[in-house]
Amino acid sequence: MDRIVTFGEIMLRLKSPGHDRLLQSPSLEATFGGGEANVAVSLSLLGREAVYVTALPENPVADAAVGELRRYGVDVSFIRRTKGRLGIYYLEAGADQRPSNVSYDREGSSLSLVRPGDFDWAAICRGAAWFHVTGITPALSQGAADASIEAAALAKQAGCTVSVDLNYRKKLWNYGRKPPEVMRELVKCADVVIANEEDIQRCLGIEPVVAEHAAGSPDVEAYRNLAGQVRAEFPNLSHVAVSLRDSRSALYI
Repeated sequence: MDRIVTFGEIMLRLKSPGHDRLLQSPSLEATFGGGEANVAVSLSLLGREAVYVTALPENPVADAAVGELRRYGVDVSFIRRTKGRLGIYYLEAGADQRPSNVSYDREGSSLSLVRPGDFDWAAICRGAAWFHVTGITPALSQGAADASIEAAALAKQAGCTVSVDLNYRKKLWNYGRKPPEVMRELVKCADVVIANEEDIQRCLGIEPVVAEHAAGSPDVEAYRNLAGQVRAEFPNLSHVAVSLRDSRSALYI
């Protein structure tokens, strides 16, 4: 069975009950979450051999995160236990006109402290068919950005198909680099890019021209042109998947 490797940060997820505001009640629901970890778990549930790579501290909460991944059948043998802390995010679900809100507490997390050379990508990607990373990881720190680019480049060198979900998160880009300065380099290592129009604009600096039809449905041809523009700027890409605005569907070009 082909192995699929994902690289990113798993965090402790603390959510207020129901639609309460944070600490409106004294309780918080504790689970774990993270974009690349979610991909690994989903792949494992679909019967694929999923490998999840990250860095975590040596403490009981991080042990529980590893145990949760293992419970879903994810290969956790390449997780690096090191200095730092487990990142946390707080979630309150929206209600009526109030949108959901996420607050991050992940500065100094173990993954934000990684550097190129910290992972043996030749060993990790041996026998793997696919490598996946998102734009969340490079947003954490310069070290994490450099490590993500190294991982994607070495995974491609090892024969993996490399996919990048741009996944722009405004709240995370705080260490002095603009997203296109980092993400354009990462995308140069990729075969497949997954994005919506804002991701493409914020992460790649490509201005989308996407309108809606009179009936409110998305202009599919405009999205097709946007995907084509991304491929024209990055000829290394074989496919671009663009999510349609206000839709659960995507164009895969």
